[in-house]
Amino acid sequence: MEMQRHPFLLERGEDRPIHGVWHIPSAEAKGTVLFLHGYKGYMDWGAWAMVGDAFAQAGWRFLRINFTHNGTTPEDPCTFTDLQGFAANTYSRELDESISVLQALRAEASMSDDTATEKPLAVIGHSRGGGVACLAASAADAKLQSEGKRGIQSLITWAAVADFASRFPSGKALEHWRQSGELEVINHRTRQRLWHNWSFIEDFMEQPNRLDVEQAVRQFSGQTLIVHGTSDQAVDTDHAHRLAAWAQEPTLSMGEGMDHTFGAKEPWTDPAMPEALAAITQTTLHFLEEGRAVQ
Repeated sequence: MEMQRHPFLLERGEDRPIHGVWHIPSAEAKGTVLFLHGYKGYMDWGAWAMVGDAFAQAGWRFLRINFTHNGTTPEDPCTFTDLQGFAANTYSRELDESISVLQALRAEASMSDDTATEKPLAVIGHSRGGGVACLAASAADAKLQSEGKRGIQSLITWAAVADFASRFPSGKALEHWRQSGELEVINHRTRQRLWHNWSFIEDFMEQPNRLDVEQAVRQFSGQTLIVHGTSDQAVDTDHAHRLAAWAQEPTLSMGEGMDHTFGAKEPWTDPAMPEALAAITQTTLHFLEEGRAVQ
């Protein structure tokens, strides 16, 4: 099936606008998928664009977005030039942005598709974006249904974290962060010094229930697919098993020998997706259409 790419822009008053890219099938779409990138990532990282094309060619509207404080800019979306923005980012900011997009995708005549209000709506998140996807799917689903609209059909996580609290430092490192106001992190790919302001952890401590991945997954009433590689060195496989244990309708798919990015890297210059990423893409498409993973 043929497809096209189109820019996405969601204006939000005084807040930074949310930019993204649509992958649109040429025929009537089966539904819509929102994709959330991970930590120190962006919507154009690696082979994510190829994933979007594959979904559109299979008949799904696929939207990739950049979080507004991921460190890139609309003018330079593949380079970390907005270091102050990266430092000021928070989990709740990414959650709010995800909910805003999901609500926009359920709006009347959403994004040139008059039938989008009733068709399946799914959210996929990778790594940290997977944890945010859990929070957003649960919160947006409840909000949409309270408004008499169809909620979120599917929550899909790729190599996702199951909690945020354990990602923060402790002991002397935490105290140093408190006193200095900055937590240094190194982007080893770009060799840049990045940092998080103390407000990052303050934001989390002020709303632990809203940012509780376990609570969100337990409350989500739709179907859930958890995909994780057995050779993931960044996020332990225990996270996947915890997510599966919490979900009301879970499907767990463990990719034997797959790593954290499913074979992809930045930049990705090959003409085709890596084998592992292509496999989990097909697994996810099968799940969306059949309610189960490929056997």
